[in-house]
Amino acid sequence: MRMRRSAGFTLIEMLVLIIIMVVLSTAVVPVFSRLRDRSAFDAYMGDVVGFFAQMRALAVEQGGAVEVRYDAQSDSFSARAESGDLSGDMPTDAADSAETAPTVFERTFTLPEDFAISDVQVFGPDAYLTGAAAPSEVLIRFYEDGTSDGIRFTVERKTGQMAIVTVWPSTGLAEVESAAVSSSAGYSASWMR
Repeated sequence: MRMRRSAGFTLIEMLVLIIIMVVLSTAVVPVFSRLRDRSAFDAYMGDVVGFFAQMRALAVEQGGAVEVRYDAQSDSFSARAESGDLSGDMPTDAADSAETAPTVFERTFTLPEDFAISDVQVFGPDAYLTGAAAPSEVLIRFYEDGTSDGIRFTVERKTGQMAIVTVWPSTGLAEVESAAVSSSAGYSASWMR
């Protein structure tokens, strides 16, 4: 007499499958967490570059300088611009009745609490400040031809991600380059045996 085997899993097979899933999840979850943190950091760095791009575009559009100040106490950038005479873009009747007072544009960009800025350097033909200057003195300008004073600074997050932001004086464009990943991000030179 022959016994038929059922088509289900045995208890041993189920335990082995559960153990494999636990081992894989312990390896995948930290990698996914670091990937998610890095993605959020990269998105925020895009916001930083976008702020500088908006100030450059505003200077070109308005036909005048836009001042951007860095405040080390609050880790924030504040921009200010006064528009020139806009009556040239209006119909004659509206231009005659328009007020001549300039319109003021102001915007502040603040870093989140787990971000910090360091190594601020200002450079370019019209910039006289260096990294040795007091942080309260950091001021750059974007000009109507698209150029700017240059600035370079490092943005660091408590989780270990770092990037260097540079605004180039010849073009006024901002770029981000990755900096070294610190050992607090989970990378180590020693291996456990």
